[in-house]
This record gives sequence, structure tokens and C-alpha cells, in this order.
Amino acid sequence: YWAATRGGWPALFEDKAMLTYREWNEYADMLADAFVGRGIGADDVVAVRCRNRLEWAVIAMACSKIDARLLTLDPDLPPRVLRERLIESGAVAIIVGDIAPSRLSPALEGLPFLLRATMDTVSLGFFNFWDLFTAVAQPRFGRATPAMLAWTSGAAGRALQIGLPYRRTVPASRLRPPMPEYGNTLITVPLHRIWGPVQFWGALAAGRTIALLSNADAADTLAFIRKRRITHWSALPESFRQLRELGTEAVRKADTSSLRELEIGGAPATQDLKAWVADLFGPILSEAYGSTETGRISAITFARKIEKPGSCGRPGQGVTVEVRDSNGQTLPAGAVGEIWARTPRTL
Repeated sequence: YWAATRGGWPALFEDKAMLTYREWNEYADMLADAFVGRGIGADDVVAVRCRNRLEWAVIAMACSKIDARLLTLDPDLPPRVLRERLIESGAVAIIVGDIAPSRLSPALEGLPFLLRATMDTVSLGFFNFWDLFTAVAQPRFGRATPAMLAWTSGAAGRALQIGLPYRRTVPASRLRPPMPEYGNTLITVPLHRIWGPVQFWGALAAGRTIALLSNADAADTLAFIRKRRITHWSALPESFRQLRELGTEAVRKADTSSLRELEIGGAPATQDLKAWVADLFGPILSEAYGSTETGRISAITFARKIEKPGSCGRPGQGVTVEVRDSNGQTLPAGAVGEIWARTPRTL
């Protein structure tokens, strides 16, 4: 939709690189053709191993156009674990970046891939990612989001594979044309963590420009916020710990005036860290609560947290929350038990 209505507008930024909505869509069409030409199609798993970068966005959009599933792998996984996850997921293609492909070759040996490609260094046994793009491609229309695979630590600490289902777009007859938000979303959450893609597709649906950043220190993050006039940033507690280590005065002096919404979540945060962030950004700060399996369950502004200490907010739209005992029986209000939640994104 945005490629047709805002084709020349900036859609994605990574450092100095940029793609417009039209360019992003055209690259995704070309890559989708390359996938189909190699026998990759509906429900096949395409694995990507890289940090936050523009190529991930092109691959994800291409997967949505052919109904393939996307597996984003943690770039810090040791080769043995990488191999295990590729086998368990049944991946038929792998595209790697931010590493010499030869370092991964032992982990990939003998696996029946239809495609192995590298975004960076050319290597024996790997296609150059950018050689996959043809001069012209069949226009394709895909779902707003592809199906995605991820891993959760599991109750016993053993990684378990889970899947984020397709989210079909609503027919135009049932939906008013979206009103674009004029803002810029910064994504620092690694894209192999479900919260990263959830932010990504949410920003795209809203029509906000998306800026991808990875492995940046606190000073670089603040400079990026100023340079790109970031309006929305949802980050892990670790990002805010780095800001605190930089120093309160340094953060106060930085130009963060463009920020309209700031959110902390994705992992437990200490009370003293949350208090420090709230002191600097209280009016625009909120905390998100959720899990890999469910996505976001609830969110609460820090103004509301002051009124109701200990609360994690109300369940979001379409979310059901119950407290149950060890046998799965619903408990009355005030009883202590396990939280059971179902969301539109429940995996």
C-alpha cells in the first residue's frame, strides 16, 4: 500500500543507507522471483543470520510475497546450535551477513539447502546476495507480515521452537485507507527476538519510517535519535543501562526533543533503572509486558504506575488474561497462581 501511495518517501534507514517504499517493494519482488526460481515457496522456511540491517527487511518482505516462513537466527549462536536450529526448523534456504561465510560452512555441511547466499564477503558455496536480483520482476502482493519462527528458552531452560502465524491483511472493502503517522521508529531490539519484528511491522502498518541500529553504544544511539529525529523507540533494559552508564547529564544534554513515545520492555528491568529512566522521560515513558509466545500482553505509562505501584497495566485489545492454579483451573481475584494469556499473536 505504501509503495503505491508514498513510493518516493523514505521507508528504511540503516546508518547512511536508505530505501524508499517503492525501492523496498521492487527489491522484494525481485528477491521473491529469485526464491520461486529456486523452488522456494509457500510454507518453506528461509533462514537469515545477520544483525539489524536493510537486507533483512527485503528478505522479510519477499517471504511475505510468496507465503514463505522467516527464521531469523541470533548472529551470536555457536555453529553447533546454529546447525541444530536449521535442522529443527527444516530451513530450505539460508542467507548470512556480518560474518565470513567460511566460518559457518561446517555448521551447514550436508544440509539440503535450495539456496545459500551471503550479504557481504563472497565465498565458495554461497551466492552473492545482490546477484539474486533480476532487472525486472513480477509484481506481487503479500501479507502484511510473513509467518516467523523463533525460539524461547522453555520452562526447563531448553530452547523450544515456536511459530508466529501469518497475519492476513484486511480486505479493502472492510478497511478505510490507513492514515499515515508522520514519525520515525528506531529499532535496536535484535530482529531474532520476536519483539524486534513486532515493532518493525507495527511501524510499517502505521506508515512510520523505520531506522535500524545494532551494536551501537549509548552515545551513538543518542546521536542517531537526533540525526533521524526519532519519534518512537521501544528498547530492552540493556539499552537504558548503557544510557545510565553514559551519565545523567550527558543524556539530559543530548537532543531527544523529537521523541514522542519511549518504551522499556523485552526483559526484566530493575526498579532503580526504571526510576532513573522515568526521571528523565516520565511523560512519554511506558513499560511493556509480554512474552515470546504471546507478544505484547499489556503496557502501562509511568504516570499510571505512580498511581498504581506494582501494576503492569491493562491487557491490550484482543488480549485475555487469567490466573490459574497448577492444574489449569481459573482462580478468583486476589489468588496467587500462574498467568495464562492469549493474544492475537499467540504462538
